[in-house]
Amino acid sequence: MRRLFPLFLLANCVAVHIPGVPQEFTANDVVLSAISEEIAQKFSQEYINYLKSGIESAALRQISAQLAKAHSKKDLFTKELGDLSLSDQFVACTTCRSTVNVMARMFRDDDGEFAGDDTEAQLKSIALDICIRLELQTTEVCSQLIDFNLPTFVYIVKNSKIDSRTLCSLFMQYNFCNVRNADYNWTLAIDGGDTEVSAPKSDLPNKNGNELKILHLTDIHYDPLYAPGALAECVEPMCCQQGAGSTESDKAAGYWGDYRDCDAPWQTIDDAFNHIKKTHSSIDYIYQTGDIVDHMVWGTSTEKNADALKRVNDRLAELFPGIPVYPCIGNHEPHPFNVFSPNDVPDAINTHWLYEELYEQWSTWLPAETKDTILKGGYYTVSPKAGFRVIALNNNDCYTSNWWLYYDGTDKIPQLQWLHETLLAAEKAGEFVHILAHIPTGDASCWSVWAREFNRLVVRFRGTISGIFNGHSHLDEMHLHYSANGHAIGVVWNGGSLTTYSNKNPNYRLYEVEPASMQVVDHETWIFNLTEANAHGESQTPRWFNEYEFSKEFTEDLSPAGIDKLLEEMAENPSMLRKFWQYKMKTADPQLNWGCDRDCLLSTICRLATTVNNQKTRCEQLQEKLKVALDTENTTSGSPVITTESPVTTTESPVTTPGSPITTTESSEGDGCLSKFISL
Repeated sequence: MRRLFPLFLLANCVAVHIPGVPQEFTANDVVLSAISEEIAQKFSQEYINYLKSGIESAALRQISAQLAKAHSKKDLFTKELGDLSLSDQFVACTTCRSTVNVMARMFRDDDGEFAGDDTEAQLKSIALDICIRLELQTTEVCSQLIDFNLPTFVYIVKNSKIDSRTLCSLFMQYNFCNVRNADYNWTLAIDGGDTEVSAPKSDLPNKNGNELKILHLTDIHYDPLYAPGALAECVEPMCCQQGAGSTESDKAAGYWGDYRDCDAPWQTIDDAFNHIKKTHSSIDYIYQTGDIVDHMVWGTSTEKNADALKRVNDRLAELFPGIPVYPCIGNHEPHPFNVFSPNDVPDAINTHWLYEELYEQWSTWLPAETKDTILKGGYYTVSPKAGFRVIALNNNDCYTSNWWLYYDGTDKIPQLQWLHETLLAAEKAGEFVHILAHIPTGDASCWSVWAREFNRLVVRFRGTISGIFNGHSHLDEMHLHYSANGHAIGVVWNGGSLTTYSNKNPNYRLYEVEPASMQVVDHETWIFNLTEANAHGESQTPRWFNEYEFSKEFTEDLSPAGIDKLLEEMAENPSMLRKFWQYKMKTADPQLNWGCDRDCLLSTICRLATTVNNQKTRCEQLQEKLKVALDTENTTSGSPVITTESPVTTTESPVTTPGSPITTTESSEGDGCLSKFISL
């Protein structure tokens, strides 16, 4: 029982979610990693004994029950890993290590007990049993996701040397699960090397009324099965669908969408497109930064995904004829979702079908010379006009939920090397460049090595890159790239989401871009309030309105230096940061009700200044200033204002954002629990 002890050590301590896991430790603490590894080793050994003997030990039942009780029931499937509570991260890490241990020991070696022709059937049985015994999701969701992903996973386990600690450390790279792996650490060869930056990028032309207009759509997440009146509260990762039951209660899905875990119905998407067409008559380009497919991740197929992509792309082409659309790939586009394979793997697990489908659909807007790179990896470049170039990346290469990352980390180099060569050619040609990519590189789910090398490219080509545009987070936000010596050299603009998933109002963005330098000189965000729209239902279309214009609410200087100065002002003036947070959350009713407390504000300021998740120097500087301002505010006012609307206080969990630091609930008995842990 000695090796089992850490799991149950703190069972009676107040506010501790996982017995044996000290809640006071930071998410990067090596002690938590050691505890997770110890439990994973014990679980996998007991489980292997169970597979061999058919007898389930008391220890296996006990560990299974404790892990099943320790995690939330939906967050593991609906949130990014960086957003999970410490308890959920611990369960995810431990489950990952345990499962990979079992599979590797039983199936990878030629003399493994279960190596043979029936491997996949046996693996599915094991994975399904673990998913159900740990109560990770419903049997249907577990079974479908295992069916979809198992062939890829088996291939990777059999054809790579990656071990459970390495795989799971990459999968959950920014917390206690992380273990350094030198094999996954490489650097790009960059023309001119890493020259020191002497000043922030501050040049920005003035607005003169001749700006280009660029529409930014992202994270549409069209749900073809959405049904008004269906259950909006369910145990599965996504709700509001046909066949899930209907209700007349407050749990019923609204006509125009729902704040709960539901995606966008067609009527909302079509209304948004029609509203844009009627309201904005002078759009020059449209950027669509990925994730057209819905969050029903256990119900995807190549046919369903292709149909959703085609319906949205066809409608864009129909309503905006003659306007170039520049799309890129989101993590939900493939089947199974998140999975982007190398080119040289078997057809049954190859992503080539998606690239072929997208090239056929995108050829409405893109020239034939983009075909080779789209078919190779879903990325391309095009020059819409003299002196301007668009580069659309498939940066799911950095996504830690992409299983193929664990097959070979070095096969992610070619696209970044192609990006380097394309930027170098643009620099020599005197072109300015916009880079489109789905995933913000500062997210906890973007592999830090890939993000680091991308940041090196942004620094090197800061004079050529005029703007970077992302999606994925469903948040109306921005991020800053910094040089190694702390100068702001690039701004990333995030378009939010057209879907309401989760607790968001639908939105789109419109940029004003100076036509010579192609720099963003202003932008505005348009939304409608979902509560108001659903109150009218089918009888009235939503009332879209201009939520805010950046230059009027924050600053007229949208250069990297100007945005960095704005971050300083936000850190010194929390009320300005709260206003930014409200717009970031798209003034959604649930978000305003929950509010943004101290930890939320510290997370918000950090995310603004982070584009490589393990490089937090500027984040930490701003957080220290913000802490002083918040302490001063508390002293002078007695209690802080939580939102920009009213001084709301709440007992609900604080809102966190992707990539935010993990916070824990302290216990009055915590020190005693910790001392017991240390003494043993």
